[in-house]
Amino acid sequence: MAAEIRGLESAEVREWLTTMVGVFGEDAKDEDLDLFAPRVEVERSHVAVEDGHMVGTAGIWTYETAVPGGSFVTQAGVTGVTVLPTHRRRMILTRLMERQLDHVAERGEPFATLWASESAIYGRFGYGLAIEGADIELERHRVTLRTDGPAEGRVRLVDVDEARGVVPGIYDAATEGIPGTFRRTEADWTIYFADPEHWRNGRSERRWAVYERDGRALGYAAYRQKATWRDGLPAHELSVGDAQAVDGEAYAALYRFVIGIDLVEKISVATRRVDEPLLDLLVDRRRATRRLSDKIWLRIVDVPAALEARRYGVEGSIVLRVADDFGPWADGTYRLEGGPDGARCTATDDDPDLVVPVADLGSAYLGSSRLAQGRWLGRIDGDPDAAVLADRMFGWHVEPWCTVHF
Repeated sequence: MAAEIRGLESAEVREWLTTMVGVFGEDAKDEDLDLFAPRVEVERSHVAVEDGHMVGTAGIWTYETAVPGGSFVTQAGVTGVTVLPTHRRRMILTRLMERQLDHVAERGEPFATLWASESAIYGRFGYGLAIEGADIELERHRVTLRTDGPAEGRVRLVDVDEARGVVPGIYDAATEGIPGTFRRTEADWTIYFADPEHWRNGRSERRWAVYERDGRALGYAAYRQKATWRDGLPAHELSVGDAQAVDGEAYAALYRFVIGIDLVEKISVATRRVDEPLLDLLVDRRRATRRLSDKIWLRIVDVPAALEARRYGVEGSIVLRVADDFGPWADGTYRLEGGPDGARCTATDDDPDLVVPVADLGSAYLGSSRLAQGRWLGRIDGDPDAAVLADRMFGWHVEPWCTVHF
C-alpha cells in the first residue's frame, strides 16, 4: 500500500515530533516535546501515513531571513524531514518534497532553506549549498593573542535570566547586514535559552559572559565547560556554542576572556563564519584547527521574487535559463537587471547567456557565488564572460552566515 501524504493535524503534533526524533536516533523526552510543540507550525507540516501510522514527516518553520543588501525576506525553513527505516526507497521523501514545494509556492515565498543531516540528500530536489561554516579548535596553552590595546569596557558573567534580557538585542545588532541571518521568533528564543541536562553531554550548564562598555551590552559568549583531570593535571574542555559582538573591541575582549579561563586545555568554537575574525586575533594562525562544513542549503522557488529581493555587487544585465529538473517551480528563462541599488527580474523569450541548474542559483543567492567555477566544471552552460559577470553581480562583500538551527 502506498503511503498517503497529507497535512498534519493539531492532535498529532507530539506523535509527529516523536516519529521525527526517533528517525534521528534519539528518544523523545516529555521535556523536549513540551519545548518544541509550540514551535511546530501545524498548517505547514506534512506526514506520510500508512495503515494509520506515521512513516514520514516534513515541516516548515516560517522565518525572515536577510539577503544581500540587508532586506529581510519571509521564507520557508524546512525542518523535521524523516522517513522510517522500514519505508526507505518508496518515493516517500520525494513526495514529501513535492508537496512541500507546492505549499511554499502557494504561499508566495521566494525560497526555502534547510540544514541537511547528510549533505548528499537535497541536491536532487534543487537545493544548493548557500552557506558554509567553520568549526574551530584551539589548544589553549599554544595560543598567543595579538596585543592590540586594552578594551575600554568589561566582561561580566550573568545568569540566564539576565541573559534573556540582553542577548536578543545584541544578536540583532551584531548580525545586521549579514546575509543568511535569521530573525528568531519568541518560540525560537525559548528553545535557545533552554538548557536541559540531557543536552549537555557531560558538560556544565551554559555560562553567559557579556561585554559592556559605557553601560551598554555590546557582546556575549555562551559556553560550557567539561572538567577533566589527566595524571593529576587539569585538562578541561571549553565549548563556545554562540558568540556575537557589535564591534571588534567587544569581540576581541570576549575571546580574550574565553581563552584566559584557567584549567582549560582545549577550546572549541562551533558554527562560525568562513572568514571568522578569531583567526586574525592569533599570533600564529596554525595553532587553530578549522574544519569547514556545509550549513544552509537554499532552494529557489520563485525566481523573479527571489532575485528582485536582493541587491547585487555590480550593475549588470544577464539572461538566465534556470533549469529545474525536479518540478515546475523555478524552471524558465529570466532577464536579471540589477546592481547595488535594486533589481528587476522578468520572464523573457531571449536567448540565455547562461543555463544554470536551480541548485547552483541557490548556492549563489546569498552572495557566495561560484557560477564561473560551475561553468568551468561543466555544470553551467553559456558564455564565459557572462559567467564572470554573474559572479561579480551575485558576489557580496559580506560572507553569508547563519547560527539559527531549525
